[in-house]
Amino acid sequence: MADIIKALREATGSEGGFLVPDEFAARVLEYIQANVITMPDLERVQMHHEVMYIPKATAGTTAYWVPETGTITASQPAFGRITLTAKKVASLVEASTEVLEDANVSVANLIVEQMGKDIALEVDDEILNGTGGTFEGLRYTGSFTNAVDAGDSGVIGTGATSAGNISVSIISKAIDEVLKDNHQMPDVSYWHPRTIGSLRRLTDGSARPLLNTETWGSPLLAQGVVGKIYGTAVKSSTQLPINLSYGTASGETTCADALVGKSKMFGIYGDRRGLVWKTDYDIETDKYQYQTTMRAAFSIKYPDAYCLIRAIKD
Repeated sequence: MADIIKALREATGSEGGFLVPDEFAARVLEYIQANVITMPDLERVQMHHEVMYIPKATAGTTAYWVPETGTITASQPAFGRITLTAKKVASLVEASTEVLEDANVSVANLIVEQMGKDIALEVDDEILNGTGGTFEGLRYTGSFTNAVDAGDSGVIGTGATSAGNISVSIISKAIDEVLKDNHQMPDVSYWHPRTIGSLRRLTDGSARPLLNTETWGSPLLAQGVVGKIYGTAVKSSTQLPINLSYGTASGETTCADALVGKSKMFGIYGDRRGLVWKTDYDIETDKYQYQTTMRAAFSIKYPDAYCLIRAIKD
């Protein structure tokens, strides 16, 4: 931390700043990776241009049993493509000279944590909720093909009209929606912390909890997993909204959504440029500014590789 303090106090850069030492950059990157819930579950690719096209199979070939000297029926695979367009995300933190002089260690930690968390939350928000301005996220109307409506007794459709409590049957139906499209068993699910409280109350026929909570020391905790339910790693994200309206009755205007899916299949994350760090000194206000930016992209890979659970009320 001493090297970071020195960098924070001595970096000036009259022409717009210069790169912050590697130790500082590495610490912020660690916070980003630790706080982006969705990133470990996405296929990751390195982008060499602003826009990248990735082919994907939309239909496979077919094999046939044929008799001796019989004619083999030909089949053709079909392909589509995924478009990744790099976008820039940035964080800017300011600190006065007095603050740096009087509370060095705590301020250095705060700057590192805050910049990392700010970027992580923005990335998760766009991947989950983006409506096309930056990314088209997993909850975007044009992105998903599978949805189960908790408020309509698990109706499989595209328009929930009322809210309902999360239940074993709802989760099971969501998993079945992924399986019926020939994907492997879903292995990850995203929930708002409030909804995870409801998961803890779910039991089987013998009154045993269905959510297997991870305890201290579990390596899964380092991956953001708080437990497992129906074989899916349960991850908590405050970026999932809890103020959605599905109907007008009491309890139906503060609803949440959740997702279950097969990791590495429902989305692709593109790395266009890693973190760039700069600092500058404002002589008029006697304060330092610390900036970090990176460029990344996201796109849905297979829309039917995940299922949205909608209209969950507490």
